[in-house]
Parts: sequence; C-alpha cells; structure tokens
Amino acid sequence: MTQPQLASELTLDTQVSDAVQAFAQTLADTPEFQTFDEDYHTFKRDHAAQQAVRLFEEKQRSLQMMQQLGILEQKELDELNRLRETMTNQPSVRAYLDAQNELTLLCQAAAQELSAAIDLDFASACTSGCCG
Repeated sequence: MTQPQLASELTLDTQVSDAVQAFAQTLADTPEFQTFDEDYHTFKRDHAAQQAVRLFEEKQRSLQMMQQLGILEQKELDELNRLRETMTNQPSVRAYLDAQNELTLLCQAAAQELSAAIDLDFASACTSGCCG
C-alpha cells in the first residue's frame, strides 16, 4: 500500500495555482478581511486587552481539569465568568471577535459556493479522515 501524499508535497498545476492566487487576492480585498486585519493589529497592540486575554486563559487552563471532573466550585466559575466578561468587554477584543466572525461567515459562504460549483463538499474534501 502506498503512502498518500502530504499536501505540502503536492504541486499545483499553473491553472489551479493562478486561481488560488486570484481568490486569495479577492478575499484580501473584501471589506470583511480588511476590517479583520485592522482589528487584529489593533487588538495585538492593545496591552490592556492582551492582559485581559492572558488572565482569562490562565484561569481557564488552571480550572480545566477540575471542570472535566465536575468538581468546580461556583466561586471559581464566577471568577472565570468575570474574567471572560472583562476580556470580551475590551473594545479591541470585541471588535476583533466581531470581525473574525464576519470573516468566518464570508469564508463559509465562499466554501459553499465552491462546493456547489464542483458538486462536492469542499470543506469535507479538505480534511483527513476515513470514508467522508
């Protein structure tokens, strides 16, 4: 039995490569992508937002095992929820998450259009797994 090729080992023919480049540029030119890119960079430069994210993620990691075992106390859940609220109330975090959601919706719509055009579930065809 031969080993399947890894995606990194495949060479796209010129026509497919050109289409991918054109699609990437078209996507990058959309308002959704432009907003996402701007909001991402704003978020990354916002030290208060970065700190809020860091505190939430640290608390979430520290409570993960207790949560899986179902032994989390209400005060710990309350603290985690307070940190989540603090994080998502940061304007740059909220803007970034909103922009990310809009870009995700655009990419999903593009994948649906591509799936319809080739009569194949594009996203499923791009994942590994058995017997899709």
